[in-house]
Amino acid sequence: FVTSWIITQILDALGKASEKGAAEAGIHVNAQDTDQLQQLILLLIEMYAFPQIYEAVVSSRDEAMYKAIVAKSNEHQAKKLVVVVGAGHSNGILQRVRSRGL
Repeated sequence: FVTSWIITQILDALGKASEKGAAEAGIHVNAQDTDQLQQLILLLIEMYAFPQIYEAVVSSRDEAMYKAIVAKSNEHQAKKLVVVVGAGHSNGILQRVRSRGL
């Protein structure tokens, strides 16, 4: 909800600034052109920001799962351990196990 609101505010500000600049230059900009510009800007934001947001979320989940696995392993003094995780998290967790150990 907050992200949507922020993006809406950014798009509104960019749209108004573009319209003002065009008006000062004596160019009339119709609503359809403004909508298309806002859609283009939103697409560019999505292409740039969403992969980074996804990576940050996955990385933080990998870290949380790794810590939980280590805690359970220590709690039960496990010599062998079988852990089932989703494919999206397996590489991140394995990387942490290899670099930090259990």
